[in-house]
Amino acid sequence: MMSRLSAYHRKNRRGSAFVEGALVLTVVIFTLLGIVDLGQVLIVQQALVERVRQGARWAVVNPFDATKIANVVMYNTPSPSGNAKPLFGLTTSMVSASQYAANTPEWRIVVQIHDYPFHFFSPWLKGDYTARPIMVDVSGEGQGATN
Repeated sequence: MMSRLSAYHRKNRRGSAFVEGALVLTVVIFTLLGIVDLGQVLIVQQALVERVRQGARWAVVNPFDATKIANVVMYNTPSPSGNAKPLFGLTTSMVSASQYAANTPEWRIVVQIHDYPFHFFSPWLKGDYTARPIMVDVSGEGQGATN
């Protein structure tokens, strides 16, 4: 009789261990997906910020040309080859460069990425989310500012 009871309890423990394991595994998987999503956002955000800074640096030392600045941001070169691919799917409509008060002490250039869509892996964050604009504003004493 004792052996029947212990076999019965062992069988119940095995079932409860399976349920507990499934619950823990679910939490672990969702946590890992959240970490992957957060890491992706941070990597993409930092890469885009660096490219906007590169475009602004290029704009300061060269004559202002909004198309070439956008190319530096998207392709890392002012004149990309025909088969060049833009960084993370950027398009020309997402990149803008503006010059204000050229040839004056208030001269400045603003390079910006806007309306960039983020795609998440997590099932509860399905869909596209638009990132906040990334903007770099450089000022100077009129250096590089020509029309």
